[in-house]
Amino acid sequence: MGRFRRRRRLKKFLIILCALAAGLLAAAEARFAVSRVSLIEQDPLDALPQYVVWGTIPSERERFWPSFWLHRREYKELIEAYYPVEIDVSLKGWGKFLVGVRPLVPVYRVYWGGRFWYLSAEGKLWLASLAENRLIDRGGADKLPVLAWSSDRATPIDMAGSEGNVFHSSLPIALISRWYSQLGALKLTPYVRYVQAGVKEGTPVVRLILYRPGTKDNGAQVLLPDDAGRWAESVLAVRKLYGAPENMPPDIFIDCTYKDKILLRNTGTDKKEEKKAESGKK
Repeated sequence: MGRFRRRRRLKKFLIILCALAAGLLAAAEARFAVSRVSLIEQDPLDALPQYVVWGTIPSERERFWPSFWLHRREYKELIEAYYPVEIDVSLKGWGKFLVGVRPLVPVYRVYWGGRFWYLSAEGKLWLASLAENRLIDRGGADKLPVLAWSSDRATPIDMAGSEGNVFHSSLPIALISRWYSQLGALKLTPYVRYVQAGVKEGTPVVRLILYRPGTKDNGAQVLLPDDAGRWAESVLAVRKLYGAPENMPPDIFIDCTYKDKILLRNTGTDKKEEKKAESGKK
């Protein structure tokens, strides 16, 4: 009987002790905010605005830093959905965190859906007009021919099922990279304004739209197979006809998608014929 009483007293004492400890912690939290997120440093410093770094944290998680730490993936994904960056969150100490910020690097400038976009090597796609692009280095992408993605190709992103400004695209990065690598190998990059991915009679093709000599306007057009490995032979044949790319007539259209022939068409003549037909109807 005495042993039972001692156990009850010990149990009451422990309950009182726990309640006292909880009260002390609550009082300390109310006065000193010991459980709050107290510090978030960025690397590099001030890579993102402070209102983004702090304003993205729900208030209940800011008040209790272990909750923020456990949900850091949601924090990361939310920022990355609206800013062209990748971030990592690491714990530095009690309530202290380090946010590593790495701006996305656009490798291509894309024209799709009537707007210009940037595309990263990871396949992320975002509008070229975003104010947040001040965070990134756009030089490399802006110096290359624009990738024009036609509506008859697969849609790069599902706008209806996506939120934010930065999207995960379905663009075939490896295939696109081979196109641009081949342009460089064939020394065509400075002459090409657009690399247009389209479809001809159900078959994927690539149309090179060159600069009109001496201007920034569209010039000659060359239609090539989707497989960049087949470009060299076709380009060699075109060079036998015209020599350097700048010698190509601005209104010429060259179809190199056939295995045993190259078709030439003067689009300027086509336009004249269309105008004649229209004037004849009046």
